[in-house]
Amino acid sequence: MSIPEPRISFATENAILLQFSEPTLNGVDEALQHRLCALAVKLRDNPATDALLQEIVPGPGSLLLALHDGRKARRLLRYAETLWLGAIDVSDTGTRTIEIPVLYGGDFGPDLAAMSAQTGLSPEDIIQRHSNASYYVQCLGFMAGFAYLGGMDPALATPRKRTPAARIPAGSVAIGGFSTAIYPAATPGGWHVIGHTDFSLFDPLHSPPSALQPGDHVRFVAVNGSAPVNKSDGRGHD
Repeated sequence: MSIPEPRISFATENAILLQFSEPTLNGVDEALQHRLCALAVKLRDNPATDALLQEIVPGPGSLLLALHDGRKARRLLRYAETLWLGAIDVSDTGTRTIEIPVLYGGDFGPDLAAMSAQTGLSPEDIIQRHSNASYYVQCLGFMAGFAYLGGMDPALATPRKRTPAARIPAGSVAIGGFSTAIYPAATPGGWHVIGHTDFSLFDPLHSPPSALQPGDHVRFVAVNGSAPVNKSDGRGHD
């Protein structure tokens, strides 16, 4: 891929925004996002930037660099530019692969039937495609611990609900547009719930508090006992 140059702006006196593309979670350039996550990992884990960076936050097509002292921004930008224009090996960033068990269908996936009707795929095929894919964390957002996962089979892409559900339980595995994610806590939401996991996504007492970090790889493992609903079952759409 060609290496894009970012628009650089100060979000605050101590924070720099590097914007590589227009922010959208519905059309993320996966190659670009992989490279941004790799850059974030290299900046975060390098002793040369430890004294400069307070936090680094990947977003869709962007990086936010929060510094301890904004007066040292030029120094950090020079180092980031060297990494960005060099050979950033995504496989050499220390990223993890995390397996997450999921119970699909039945009471755990009340929107599986509706997704089957919209996509033309059987509930079993949706489960197979969803659990066979290799995902990566594009960025965190929406709520604490909520990780937007890229790499989903395009055949599963489903528009968000026109009327969001009033309450989606914590641990719900859901699909919205071209992304999939897990709801860390109970909340209203417009994504289609196809399963459930007991995997804990956020703990404020841990460091870092979010279990999934940008650049991590994720695999969903279908748990024995997953029970696809019948196509006539229309639960979960109010």
